[in-house]
Amino acid sequence: MSRLFCTNETFRRVRFRFVILAVLAALGCHKPRIEVKSVTDPPVVRLIQPQLRTITRIVGQPSFVEAYERTSIYPKLTGFIEKWNVDIGDKVNKGDVLATLFVPEVREDWQTKKDTVKLDEKRVDLAMESVKVAEADVQAAEARLLEAQRILARYQAQVDRWDSEVKRLKREVDKGVVDPQVLLESTNQWKESIAARDAADASIQKAKADLLSKKSALAEARVYVDVCRARVTVAKSDAKRLEAWVGYLTLTAPYDGVIVARNANTGDFVLPATGDPTADRNAPHLSPSRQAAPIYVVDRTDIVRIFVDIPEWDANYVHGEKDGTKGNHPIPTKAAVLIQAYRDQWLPAVVTRTAWALNVKSRTLRAEVDLPNPGGKILPGMYAYGKVIIERPNVRALPESTLVKSSEKTFFWRYKDGRAVATEVRTGISDGEWTEVTSRQLPPTSSGDDPWTPIDGSEQVIVGDLSVLTEGCSVKVAD
Repeated sequence: MSRLFCTNETFRRVRFRFVILAVLAALGCHKPRIEVKSVTDPPVVRLIQPQLRTITRIVGQPSFVEAYERTSIYPKLTGFIEKWNVDIGDKVNKGDVLATLFVPEVREDWQTKKDTVKLDEKRVDLAMESVKVAEADVQAAEARLLEAQRILARYQAQVDRWDSEVKRLKREVDKGVVDPQVLLESTNQWKESIAARDAADASIQKAKADLLSKKSALAEARVYVDVCRARVTVAKSDAKRLEAWVGYLTLTAPYDGVIVARNANTGDFVLPATGDPTADRNAPHLSPSRQAAPIYVVDRTDIVRIFVDIPEWDANYVHGEKDGTKGNHPIPTKAAVLIQAYRDQWLPAVVTRTAWALNVKSRTLRAEVDLPNPGGKILPGMYAYGKVIIERPNVRALPESTLVKSSEKTFFWRYKDGRAVATEVRTGISDGEWTEVTSRQLPPTSSGDDPWTPIDGSEQVIVGDLSVLTEGCSVKVAD
């Protein structure tokens, strides 16, 4: 019985060991197999082609709010403040009187010039009357000349008659038909007629000279009229000049706006070069020389401006609403402005205008954004953050990870006939993930052709671990 028990116990132990061995054998059959890659195998890569994308780039920077217009009002004349009408914070309309100056000598000069104009106009009227008198004198002289010419004709007729009579009587006397005394009397009549004719001719010469004198007087009178009219013109010009100076005695608002500074006080002595010399030297609106203090400073606040300086690389892609020429306006670039002191949200806008030329020191392009400010809630000087949203639709682009930069050049690895070829590429705008690619360099040729060709989207560009690639190395494209 005990022997049978030992046999069964031994059998159970043997069977247990057999099961253990079977399990271990089964586990050994499913052990992972480690594959060792040969160092001569080509790297496995993936390929991508330049894609048509819309690349958006945002250029933003801190800025500030500035009034659309700011005008410092200085006096044109040296004088005293007679009266000031508005103070800081007052809203004014275009043409409103801000202050008046007291300069009495200017007003007196203006009145003198106005009186001179009236006097010169009277002289014109008098000269016109003189012209009329001279014209009448000319007409009288012409009449006297005509009368003298008629008298001369009458005496000439008498001379001709007596000349004929004398010749006839002389023939009769020679025949003894007529008494010589009759011939003598006729001869005397002929001589008397010649003398009267010569006197009439002298009267004609005198009448002609008198007529010439009267015409000269008439011409002189007409010239004097022109002189008097010229004097009136000069006098009126002088009067207008003085009127303009009198206009400078009134300081008016150049446009609808708000008074942001006042240095006017009743009786202040003000100068054109320095404005109000009694103004606070620490006032914020003094000129850079710290010598000129404006009487008033007016801000136009229905529109405010925010400035954003665009880096040189992005300058060509930013266009203002008012840029370009008629009929060829570019699409304005989108923008947004955040003014937390006004409203804690982004205000949509567009770039209104650009400076077109870059700042030679900062190498940036000044872009201005105009914001409507109908309620005047946006105050000049507020801190703002402006951003310009540059969008480039339908451009060929590659992921940033496919591009390799070396010095100032950019390359990508192009797949060609199973090998990797480093190809220089020209790039455009980038959003940090995708970069516009415009053209790639061709292999050098001896023909002198352009070594660059546009990117057309058919290029096969390698994606992956680019550090293992070398020029011309074999690569294997992953499935």
